[in-house]
Amino acid sequence: MKNRNSIYQGLSRASIGMLAACMTLTACDKDQEFTPAMPEAKLINGITFKVSENLPLAIGMDSTIVFAIDAPEELEDRSIIWKSTDETVAKVSQQGTITGIAEGTAIISVTPAIGFGPSASVTVNVIPEIIKATDMTLVNPKEGEDIYETDRIQLEASILPANHTYSYLTWASSNPSIATVSENGLVNCLTPGKAIITAYTHDRSGVSASYELNIKEYIPVESVSISSLTEPLCISRGPVQLDVAYTPANATTGSVDWTSSDENIATVDLGVVTPKGFGTATITATCKATGQTASVSVTVESGWVIWDGQNNFDGWKIGQNYSSYVIENGKMVVTAGAQNATMRRADLSFKNVPINLDFSNYPILAMRSTLPVGGKGIGQGGAYTLDLVTKSGNINKAHVGELLSDNTNLIYYDIPSINAALGNGMVEANTFQIKVADIYNENLPTGQYTVYWIRTFKSIAEAKAFAEAEISAGN
Repeated sequence: MKNRNSIYQGLSRASIGMLAACMTLTACDKDQEFTPAMPEAKLINGITFKVSENLPLAIGMDSTIVFAIDAPEELEDRSIIWKSTDETVAKVSQQGTITGIAEGTAIISVTPAIGFGPSASVTVNVIPEIIKATDMTLVNPKEGEDIYETDRIQLEASILPANHTYSYLTWASSNPSIATVSENGLVNCLTPGKAIITAYTHDRSGVSASYELNIKEYIPVESVSISSLTEPLCISRGPVQLDVAYTPANATTGSVDWTSSDENIATVDLGVVTPKGFGTATITATCKATGQTASVSVTVESGWVIWDGQNNFDGWKIGQNYSSYVIENGKMVVTAGAQNATMRRADLSFKNVPINLDFSNYPILAMRSTLPVGGKGIGQGGAYTLDLVTKSGNINKAHVGELLSDNTNLIYYDIPSINAALGNGMVEANTFQIKVADIYNENLPTGQYTVYWIRTFKSIAEAKAFAEAEISAGN
């Protein structure tokens, strides 16, 4: 020990420092030369739940989430961690089994145990009890039409009772080589033959329904022609089937590609045109086999809007929670609740705002109804106020209406005459409603009124003529 210590004692501090520096440099060089590159980390790429975004669950009921993990095959650790945002409402095990504890809402989420990875979640609504399905049928909207390979069919499930809790279904095909089905019931027909598509409920009722497909051979379209439209399209009327002729007549319609020159105005699928905005677009059909094309121009009339039984008064609701409506025989039947001890109220409010309107082309907004003309209204007897708020200007105007020959009431508003700025072109409405308020109980003895339609017209005379023509036709 003495000799060894004497060796270190014989070295100067500078020598020791130089020796340490050399040792350090040598170690760094060796690290750079011999340390291998760090391998790329293998992590979970994604987690998906096979369940609806909102999961109803009864108190005391269990439900195990079916999930899938997207990860590299060589990844050994696929463990995940389950959590609940409120365990007093719903608990979850580390196997994904959720248990309802008490009424309320909790979010169940899962994340990878290792690394940063993606997460997945589902909102759980715990309710007192589950209303199970008692019956279900599958409906093909194109029932009666031949089905060919390459066709796509969106099956629709009708579940009873109407107030059933679970609408989420699992879909399966008896023969995926002939037809496959998506998790939403969209069937892709692949080859000729028969396949049975089945939908299964998830409420432990055991209810299921099936639909048998008989898929025919694919016969390509060689040429196609489209008849011109004689009338413009109405944006609120929904899809319109074009008059199309295929050669040969028994050809597979799916062998034609359909395109629109402007999908902001109209979209097209298998010859069905859906209006999206005002203007003109060209719809083109192209035969996949031959390249032959045919086109037709479609115009969505600027400002022409119709709401009636054909589109179930789409977007219109009742403004008061004490009032309600149903659609019966193509009409909206409104039950006006008690505004106070002597009056009733049930405003008509358009909830799909903002909405684009063009009062320069169709300046009259009119409604045919059974509302009383002589009942008390806002501002004057029997008046019903239009509330319209746009970027170009606002309207808050009452109108009494006029009795038609069958004693129904035509209520109308000449928009540009009320606010000239709204007659200068397209306007975007952010508030759109007709106030139906302050109706004396004796003037609405049944508590109900009926709306035949709400629509725009080019003139008051046109609105009156249209309503009287309906009456003459018995409508």
